[in-house]
Amino acid sequence: MGDVVLTTPLVRALAQRYPQAEIHFLTKAPYVPLLAHHPLVKAVHAWPPRPELGQQRWEGVIDLQKNLRTLPLRWRLRYRCFTTFPKENLRKWLMVRGWGWWRLRHVVLRYGEALRPWGIRPEALGPLEVHVPSAVRGRVQAFCAAAGLTGKWIAVGLGGTYATKRWPIAYWGELLQRLQAPVALLGGAAERSDAETLARQLSQPVLVAAGQLDLLETAALIAEASLLLSHDTGTAHLGAAMGTPTVVLWGNTIPEFGMEPWQVHHANIEAMHLACRPCSKLGYAVCPRGHHDCVRALTPDFVAAQVSAFLASLPHQAKGL
Repeated sequence: MGDVVLTTPLVRALAQRYPQAEIHFLTKAPYVPLLAHHPLVKAVHAWPPRPELGQQRWEGVIDLQKNLRTLPLRWRLRYRCFTTFPKENLRKWLMVRGWGWWRLRHVVLRYGEALRPWGIRPEALGPLEVHVPSAVRGRVQAFCAAAGLTGKWIAVGLGGTYATKRWPIAYWGELLQRLQAPVALLGGAAERSDAETLARQLSQPVLVAAGQLDLLETAALIAEASLLLSHDTGTAHLGAAMGTPTVVLWGNTIPEFGMEPWQVHHANIEAMHLACRPCSKLGYAVCPRGHHDCVRALTPDFVAAQVSAFLASLPHQAKGL
Protein backbone atom coordinates (compact mmCIF):
# COMPACT_ATOMS: atom_id res chain seq x y z
CA MET A 1 0.00 0.00 0.00
CA GLY A 2 2.69 2.46 0.97
CA ASP A 3 4.64 1.94 -2.25
CA VAL A 4 1.54 2.76 -4.31
CA VAL A 5 0.78 5.92 -2.32
CA LEU A 6 4.39 7.05 -2.73
CA THR A 7 4.05 7.03 -6.53
CA THR A 8 1.15 9.49 -6.60
CA PRO A 9 3.24 12.69 -6.95
CA LEU A 10 4.34 11.40 -10.35
CA VAL A 11 0.76 11.30 -11.58
CA ARG A 12 0.20 15.02 -11.00
CA ALA A 13 3.62 15.93 -12.38
CA LEU A 14 2.92 14.04 -15.61
CA ALA A 15 -0.55 15.53 -15.94
CA GLN A 16 0.77 19.06 -15.46
CA ARG A 17 3.59 18.56 -17.97
CA TYR A 18 1.37 16.78 -20.52
CA PRO A 19 -2.22 17.95 -19.94
CA GLN A 20 -3.52 16.07 -23.01
CA ALA A 21 -2.00 12.76 -21.90
CA GLU A 22 -4.15 9.78 -20.91
CA ILE A 23 -2.63 8.31 -17.75
CA HIS A 24 -3.27 4.69 -16.81
CA PHE A 25 -2.14 2.98 -13.59
CA LEU A 26 -1.48 -0.73 -13.08
CA THR A 27 -1.33 -2.19 -9.56
CA LYS A 28 -2.46 -5.15 -7.49
CA ALA A 29 -6.22 -5.46 -7.08
CA PRO A 30 -6.35 -4.59 -3.33
CA TYR A 31 -4.73 -1.20 -4.06
CA VAL A 32 -6.92 -0.16 -6.99
CA PRO A 33 -9.16 1.99 -4.71
CA LEU A 34 -6.18 4.23 -3.89
CA LEU A 35 -6.19 5.56 -7.47
CA ALA A 36 -9.79 4.83 -8.47
CA HIS A 37 -11.04 8.35 -7.71
CA HIS A 38 -7.96 10.28 -8.82
CA PRO A 39 -9.19 12.98 -11.24
CA LEU A 40 -6.00 12.79 -13.34
CA VAL A 41 -5.99 9.01 -13.85
CA LYS A 42 -7.95 7.78 -16.86
CA ALA A 43 -8.10 4.13 -15.76
CA VAL A 44 -6.73 1.90 -13.01
CA HIS A 45 -5.93 -1.68 -14.02
CA ALA A 46 -5.62 -4.61 -11.64
CA TRP A 47 -2.72 -7.04 -11.79
CA PRO A 48 -2.40 -9.38 -13.65
CA PRO A 49 -2.88 -7.13 -16.68
CA ARG A 50 -5.52 -7.92 -19.27
CA PRO A 51 -4.32 -8.93 -22.78
CA GLU A 52 -5.63 -5.71 -24.35
CA LEU A 53 -2.99 -3.68 -22.51
CA GLY A 54 -0.38 -5.46 -24.60
CA GLN A 55 -2.29 -4.74 -27.81
CA GLN A 56 -2.44 -0.99 -27.30
CA ARG A 57 0.38 1.29 -28.42
CA TRP A 58 1.69 3.30 -25.46
CA GLU A 59 3.63 6.52 -25.76
CA GLY A 60 5.51 5.54 -22.64
CA VAL A 61 5.71 2.97 -19.86
CA ILE A 62 7.05 4.00 -16.45
CA ASP A 63 8.00 1.03 -14.25
CA LEU A 64 7.98 1.94 -10.55
CA GLN A 65 8.05 -1.70 -9.42
CA LYS A 66 11.22 -2.76 -11.21
CA ASN A 67 11.40 -6.44 -10.32
CA LEU A 68 11.07 -9.82 -11.97
CA ARG A 69 7.30 -9.54 -11.95
CA THR A 70 7.24 -6.56 -14.29
CA LEU A 71 9.98 -7.80 -16.63
CA PRO A 72 7.70 -10.08 -18.72
CA LEU A 73 5.14 -7.27 -18.93
CA ARG A 74 7.78 -4.97 -20.37
CA TRP A 75 8.40 -7.49 -23.14
CA ARG A 76 4.69 -7.72 -23.96
CA LEU A 77 3.78 -4.04 -24.02
CA ARG A 78 4.18 -1.91 -27.12
CA TYR A 79 5.67 1.50 -26.34
CA ARG A 80 7.92 4.25 -27.64
CA CYS A 81 9.71 5.04 -24.36
CA PHE A 82 10.40 2.97 -21.24
CA THR A 83 11.76 4.49 -18.01
CA THR A 84 12.37 3.26 -14.48
CA PHE A 85 14.20 4.36 -11.32
CA PRO A 86 17.23 3.49 -9.12
CA LYS A 87 16.19 1.14 -6.29
CA GLU A 88 19.55 1.46 -4.46
CA ASN A 89 19.30 -2.17 -3.34
CA LEU A 90 23.07 -2.62 -3.33
CA ARG A 91 23.57 0.26 -0.92
CA LYS A 92 20.79 -1.07 1.33
CA TRP A 93 22.42 -4.51 1.26
CA LEU A 94 25.76 -3.01 2.30
CA MET A 95 24.15 -0.93 5.05
CA VAL A 96 22.37 -3.96 6.51
CA ARG A 97 25.70 -5.77 6.72
CA GLY A 98 27.54 -2.82 8.24
CA TRP A 99 29.76 -2.36 5.19
CA GLY A 100 28.72 1.18 4.34
CA TRP A 101 26.48 4.05 5.41
CA TRP A 102 24.49 6.44 3.28
CA ARG A 103 21.41 8.58 3.62
CA LEU A 104 19.56 7.49 0.52
CA ARG A 105 17.43 9.98 -1.34
CA HIS A 106 13.77 9.75 -0.49
CA VAL A 107 12.05 7.09 -2.57
CA VAL A 108 9.76 9.73 -4.13
CA LEU A 109 12.84 11.49 -5.50
CA ARG A 110 14.17 8.16 -6.75
CA TYR A 111 10.83 7.41 -8.41
CA GLY A 112 11.10 10.86 -9.94
CA GLU A 113 14.24 9.85 -11.84
CA ALA A 114 11.90 7.93 -14.15
CA LEU A 115 10.42 11.29 -15.20
CA ARG A 116 13.66 12.99 -16.24
CA PRO A 117 13.39 11.74 -19.85
CA TRP A 118 9.93 13.33 -19.89
CA GLY A 119 11.32 16.73 -18.95
CA ILE A 120 10.30 16.62 -15.27
CA ARG A 121 12.78 17.14 -12.42
CA PRO A 122 12.33 14.93 -9.35
CA GLU A 123 12.87 17.95 -7.09
CA ALA A 124 9.66 19.47 -8.46
CA LEU A 125 7.43 16.62 -7.25
CA GLY A 126 4.61 17.62 -4.92
CA PRO A 127 2.83 15.88 -2.03
CA LEU A 128 1.24 12.44 -1.91
CA GLU A 129 -2.40 12.19 -2.92
CA VAL A 130 -5.26 9.82 -2.14
CA HIS A 131 -8.67 11.08 -3.27
CA VAL A 132 -11.55 9.99 -1.04
CA PRO A 133 -15.18 10.51 -2.19
CA SER A 134 -17.25 12.86 -0.05
CA ALA A 135 -19.73 10.07 0.68
CA VAL A 136 -16.97 7.99 2.24
CA ARG A 137 -15.74 10.95 4.28
CA GLY A 138 -19.26 11.62 5.55
CA ARG A 139 -19.77 8.00 6.53
CA VAL A 140 -16.49 7.91 8.44
CA GLN A 141 -17.20 11.22 10.19
CA ALA A 142 -20.49 9.80 11.45
CA PHE A 143 -18.68 6.63 12.52
CA CYS A 144 -16.17 8.68 14.54
CA ALA A 145 -18.83 10.85 16.16
CA ALA A 146 -20.77 7.77 17.26
CA ALA A 147 -17.62 6.44 18.94
CA GLY A 148 -17.05 9.69 20.83
CA LEU A 149 -14.13 10.88 18.67
CA THR A 150 -14.81 14.59 18.72
CA GLY A 151 -12.41 17.49 18.92
CA LYS A 152 -8.78 16.43 18.79
CA TRP A 153 -7.91 12.74 18.79
CA ILE A 154 -5.20 10.28 17.77
CA ALA A 155 -5.18 7.60 15.07
CA VAL A 156 -2.91 4.63 15.86
CA GLY A 157 -1.68 2.22 13.21
CA LEU A 158 -1.08 -1.11 14.95
CA GLY A 159 -0.23 -3.04 11.79
CA GLY A 160 3.06 -4.02 10.25
CA THR A 161 3.96 -6.86 7.94
CA TYR A 162 7.07 -7.74 9.95
CA ALA A 163 7.18 -8.31 13.71
CA THR A 164 10.56 -6.57 14.00
CA LYS A 165 8.88 -3.32 12.94
CA ARG A 166 6.06 -3.47 15.48
CA TRP A 167 5.93 -1.90 18.95
CA PRO A 168 4.74 -4.18 21.81
CA ILE A 169 1.02 -3.94 22.53
CA ALA A 170 1.75 -3.45 26.23
CA TYR A 171 3.77 -0.36 25.32
CA TRP A 172 0.88 0.99 23.26
CA GLY A 173 -1.41 0.62 26.26
CA GLU A 174 0.95 2.55 28.55
CA LEU A 175 1.50 5.33 25.98
CA LEU A 176 -2.17 5.87 25.20
CA GLN A 177 -3.05 5.91 28.90
CA ARG A 178 -0.49 8.69 29.34
CA LEU A 179 -1.72 10.73 26.38
CA GLN A 180 -5.37 10.39 27.45
CA ALA A 181 -6.69 11.68 24.10
CA PRO A 182 -9.52 9.80 22.36
CA VAL A 183 -8.07 7.23 19.99
CA ALA A 184 -8.90 5.21 16.87
CA LEU A 185 -7.06 1.89 16.55
CA LEU A 186 -6.26 0.98 12.94
CA GLY A 187 -5.02 -2.19 11.29
CA GLY A 188 -6.21 -5.25 9.46
CA ALA A 189 -8.04 -8.31 10.68
CA ALA A 190 -4.79 -9.58 12.24
CA GLU A 191 -4.72 -6.56 14.59
CA ARG A 192 -8.37 -6.81 15.62
CA SER A 193 -7.71 -8.86 18.77
CA ASP A 194 -4.91 -6.57 19.95
CA ALA A 195 -7.07 -3.51 19.31
CA GLU A 196 -9.91 -4.95 21.39
CA THR A 197 -7.46 -5.76 24.20
CA LEU A 198 -6.19 -2.17 24.17
CA ALA A 199 -9.72 -0.76 24.13
CA ARG A 200 -10.55 -2.62 27.35
CA GLN A 201 -7.51 -1.09 29.07
CA LEU A 202 -8.17 2.55 28.16
CA SER A 203 -10.48 4.97 29.92
CA GLN A 204 -10.80 7.50 27.07
CA PRO A 205 -13.15 7.04 24.06
CA VAL A 206 -11.75 4.35 21.74
CA LEU A 207 -12.82 3.36 18.25
CA VAL A 208 -11.70 -0.15 17.32
CA ALA A 209 -11.41 0.24 13.55
CA ALA A 210 -8.90 -2.58 12.95
CA GLY A 211 -10.32 -5.03 10.46
CA GLN A 212 -13.46 -2.91 10.01
CA LEU A 213 -12.50 -0.35 7.34
CA ASP A 214 -11.40 -0.53 3.72
CA LEU A 215 -8.49 1.53 2.38
CA LEU A 216 -10.47 4.65 1.53
CA GLU A 217 -12.35 4.59 4.83
CA THR A 218 -9.02 4.25 6.63
CA ALA A 219 -7.67 7.24 4.70
CA ALA A 220 -10.77 9.26 5.57
CA LEU A 221 -10.43 8.38 9.25
CA ILE A 222 -6.75 9.39 9.32
CA ALA A 223 -7.68 12.69 7.66
CA GLU A 224 -9.97 13.45 10.60
CA ALA A 225 -7.30 12.74 13.24
CA SER A 226 -5.10 15.39 14.82
CA LEU A 227 -2.13 13.01 14.97
CA LEU A 228 -1.16 9.65 13.51
CA LEU A 229 1.13 7.22 15.34
CA SER A 230 2.45 4.45 13.11
CA HIS A 231 5.17 1.91 12.55
CA ASP A 232 7.33 2.08 9.41
CA THR A 233 4.46 0.83 7.24
CA GLY A 234 2.07 1.98 4.55
CA THR A 235 -0.15 3.57 7.21
CA ALA A 236 2.47 6.28 7.75
CA HIS A 237 2.43 7.12 4.03
CA LEU A 238 -1.36 7.15 4.01
CA GLY A 239 -1.15 9.71 6.82
CA ALA A 240 1.20 11.85 4.74
CA ALA A 241 -1.21 11.68 1.81
CA MET A 242 -4.02 12.95 4.04
CA GLY A 243 -1.86 15.76 5.50
CA THR A 244 -2.02 14.46 9.08
CA PRO A 245 1.03 15.10 11.32
CA THR A 246 2.68 11.73 11.78
CA VAL A 247 5.00 10.11 14.31
CA VAL A 248 6.80 6.99 13.08
CA LEU A 249 8.16 4.37 15.49
CA TRP A 250 11.11 2.71 13.77
CA GLY A 251 12.19 -0.82 14.65
CA ASN A 252 14.75 -2.73 12.62
CA THR A 253 14.54 -0.37 9.63
CA ILE A 254 15.86 3.20 9.49
CA PRO A 255 14.80 6.55 7.99
CA GLU A 256 18.07 6.64 6.04
CA PHE A 257 16.59 4.10 3.63
CA GLY A 258 14.54 7.02 2.27
CA MET A 259 11.07 5.85 3.32
CA GLU A 260 10.02 8.42 5.92
CA PRO A 261 6.75 10.40 5.44
CA TRP A 262 6.92 12.73 2.43
CA GLN A 263 6.13 16.45 2.66
CA VAL A 264 4.15 16.34 5.90
CA HIS A 265 5.02 17.35 9.48
CA HIS A 266 6.49 14.21 11.02
CA ALA A 267 8.85 12.89 13.67
CA ASN A 268 11.01 9.76 13.60
CA ILE A 269 11.45 7.92 16.90
CA GLU A 270 14.19 5.29 16.88
CA ALA A 271 16.82 3.59 19.02
CA MET A 272 19.76 5.26 17.32
CA HIS A 273 22.44 3.77 19.59
CA LEU A 274 22.01 0.16 18.44
CA ALA A 275 24.77 -1.14 16.19
CA CYS A 276 22.53 -3.96 14.91
CA ARG A 277 20.19 -1.54 13.13
CA PRO A 278 19.33 -1.93 10.34
CA CYS A 279 19.25 -5.72 10.34
CA SER A 280 17.13 -5.86 7.19
CA LYS A 281 15.75 -3.50 4.56
CA LEU A 282 12.30 -4.98 5.29
CA GLY A 283 12.03 -7.01 8.49
CA TYR A 284 11.73 -10.43 10.12
CA ALA A 285 9.15 -12.51 11.94
CA VAL A 286 11.54 -12.63 14.93
CA CYS A 287 14.61 -10.64 15.91
CA PRO A 288 17.73 -12.31 14.41
CA ARG A 289 19.60 -11.70 17.68
CA GLY A 290 16.73 -12.65 19.96
CA HIS A 291 16.53 -9.40 21.95
CA HIS A 292 14.37 -7.07 19.79
CA ASP A 293 16.01 -4.10 21.50
CA CYS A 294 15.23 -1.80 18.56
CA VAL A 295 11.61 -1.58 19.74
CA ARG A 296 12.03 -2.53 23.41
CA ALA A 297 14.34 0.48 23.85
CA LEU A 298 11.52 2.80 22.77
CA THR A 299 9.85 2.85 26.16
CA PRO A 300 6.44 4.48 26.65
CA ASP A 301 8.05 7.23 28.75
CA PHE A 302 10.54 8.02 25.99
CA VAL A 303 7.93 7.95 23.22
CA ALA A 304 5.49 10.07 25.22
CA ALA A 305 8.19 12.73 25.69
CA GLN A 306 9.03 12.65 21.99
CA VAL A 307 5.37 12.92 20.97
CA SER A 308 4.86 15.89 23.30
CA ALA A 309 7.94 17.62 21.88
CA PHE A 310 6.73 16.99 18.34
CA LEU A 311 3.29 18.43 19.04
CA ALA A 312 4.86 21.51 20.63
CA SER A 313 6.96 22.02 17.50
CA LEU A 314 4.05 22.02 15.08
CA PRO A 315 3.24 25.37 13.44
CA HIS A 316 0.05 27.05 14.56
CA GLN A 317 -1.84 26.07 11.41
CA ALA A 318 -1.01 22.36 11.73
CA LYS A 319 -3.24 19.93 13.55
CA GLY A 320 -2.29 19.34 17.18
CA LEU A 321 -3.52 18.03 20.51
